[in-house]
Amino acid sequence: MKQDIQGCLQSYYSNFAAEMVKPQISNLDCISTGWESDIYSFVLEQGVANQPERKELILRIYSGKEAPHRSVREYHGMNQLHSADFPVPQVLLLERENSPFGKPFVIMEKIDGVLLGPLISRSGTRDNKQELIALFCDLLLRIHKLDWRPFVEDVSKYETDNPFEFIDSELNKKRALCERCPASGFLPVLEWLEHRRDLVPCSIPSLVHLDFHLTNVLVRSDGSPFVIDWGQMDVSDFRFDLAWTSLLLRMHSGMKLRDSVLQIYESLAGFQVEQIEF
Repeated sequence: MKQDIQGCLQSYYSNFAAEMVKPQISNLDCISTGWESDIYSFVLEQGVANQPERKELILRIYSGKEAPHRSVREYHGMNQLHSADFPVPQVLLLERENSPFGKPFVIMEKIDGVLLGPLISRSGTRDNKQELIALFCDLLLRIHKLDWRPFVEDVSKYETDNPFEFIDSELNKKRALCERCPASGFLPVLEWLEHRRDLVPCSIPSLVHLDFHLTNVLVRSDGSPFVIDWGQMDVSDFRFDLAWTSLLLRMHSGMKLRDSVLQIYESLAGFQVEQIEF
């Protein structure tokens, strides 16, 4: 399988990278596979013998019905984030029409780092662990404080006088899901939320990651962090982002870390997050 991927990638660079001199692909390795995408690392070498150029890169191949939309969203979103000096891997290429894999893909720089989750687990002192948790919270807050307008095509879609636009949109999506899967048992929960939606108005949109967790942050040896996996990024109520992160932390790391992250986020933000439990 890896040989097939490497061969397809070699063929792509040979056929479509006219600006490169004798591009060669090597050291392809599978990092992860999933329903959303498959991720590989590889080495790209090009140039003449006395002026070789070597890059370690990441290949992300998207799957499913949402693959065309998700690949474009991630590529353009990460490109805009990089332009805004937010720490993300630099995206280099988006291919949809001429993909040798039959699926859209993105190529980006490889970050030589350690996932933040294991780094926190191995932390030797409480102070160091708290510093890493604060780093995590600061990154999330920085996302929410970015100007969201450059990330959308139609700004007017998000600038609305209706403070319930975001919660209503989310509840409508969940109702459609419950109607498709009535045996799930979630309809009473949804109705409970619908009856209380007036508790969660939102008048200020924010950029949101929507899958921000401890294994979507890489930390280099010099301590510099990079946020990855932007396939679900959107503009919405920042509390959706914070709540999903809190849920993932509670599931995988326990309530203590979840509570600590919320407290540090609020401290850095300078305000208490209202109705986060909703």
